[in-house]
Amino acid sequence: MDLRDLLIAFLVWVVYPLWLIAGFLDYLLHRKTRIERTSGPKESWLHVAQFASLGIPLILVTFLMVTPLVVTIVAGTLVTHTALSIADVSYTEGRRYISPLEQHAHAFMNVLPLVATGIAVMLSWNELVSAGWVIEPKSDPIPRLSAGLLVGSYFVFAGTPILEELIRTSRGFRHHQVKDSHERHESYDT
Repeated sequence: MDLRDLLIAFLVWVVYPLWLIAGFLDYLLHRKTRIERTSGPKESWLHVAQFASLGIPLILVTFLMVTPLVVTIVAGTLVTHTALSIADVSYTEGRRYISPLEQHAHAFMNVLPLVATGIAVMLSWNELVSAGWVIEPKSDPIPRLSAGLLVGSYFVFAGTPILEELIRTSRGFRHHQVKDSHERHESYDT
């Protein structure tokens, strides 16, 4: 096995699964701290935005040549993801308990996309330095099944918990706001 195969195996079998596991752990911790009653749908929408900001580079690197333009777009989405992550924690702080375990999950979720990008750049170094500022399909594409499994797993394993959380927080937060408002109104009547 050469270095290229080792890097691909590390990316596919270590980095990506660790990122998915960190994301699922984060989702479970949100449930445990009752996000639907605390920080609500605004925090969930920040999670949707972070999910989208990482979906873009995944799709680009899966289907396109890694050119300077693609790397620039990917870098922009990673900066956006980091800014959204900071906004997420800033908004949530004081509304919902963020445990040390959740903070570590966030660290993995922020760093692993940078690691993945670094590996993708190393794997594509020759085409990166010889390519212009263009967007072109890969000259040696990833097999369709592999590409479909990669992108599909992202939407299923990362997207499903985020969508469920958004639905739950949208319903639960309104329900608890109405209930709390009704309870406050009743206490004024007595």
